[in-house]
Amino acid sequence: MGVRKLIADSIISLDGFFTSSTNEIDSWFDFDEDEWQWSIDINRGVGAILLGRVTYGEFSQFWPKVTPRTKLGQIIARQLNELPKIVFSRSLTEAPWKPATIVREDPSAAVAKLKRESGKDLVVAGSGTLVAALTRDALIDEYFIRIRPIILGAGRPLFVDPNARHPLKLISAKTFKSGLIGLHYALSPSSLPERT
Repeated sequence: MGVRKLIADSIISLDGFFTSSTNEIDSWFDFDEDEWQWSIDINRGVGAILLGRVTYGEFSQFWPKVTPRTKLGQIIARQLNELPKIVFSRSLTEAPWKPATIVREDPSAAVAKLKRESGKDLVVAGSGTLVAALTRDALIDEYFIRIRPIILGAGRPLFVDPNARHPLKLISAKTFKSGLIGLHYALSPSSLPERT
């Protein structure tokens, strides 16, 4: 039985932040059609979306109610609404945006189990705190990182692990019309993180 891959689909500023210091994303997070296509292509190959509590809350307030005007917007909305959602939270009591399962155990332990199960690959959408935790434990196999052409100056960094380095291999790079850069990396198979 093969191992399922875990993919991170993340957006950061040029200086590496996934949100401002006050947890805002506001206008610097605007999407164009190229970006919708980027996420659509990723989601086509996955069987479930992994979300942290905050991202699940934000997505659940938006995606079930939105009526996209473009074909690509309609596709991404359908994908996000229909794909099973695995929500990591110790405080949520219900997950009304279905299909969804709340997982209360340690994310790394739960994800390690999910990856050993048969099925399609998994994707972490947004959820910077969850991405950081799973990166620390070398559980993310591929990173699709969009770097927006903006310097925030302060905020919450996506990658925080002072005890390890995580070597990556560049698979591809794309320049968007908006000036955004899309990078696709895989965790280097030749070396696991070295802990001190």
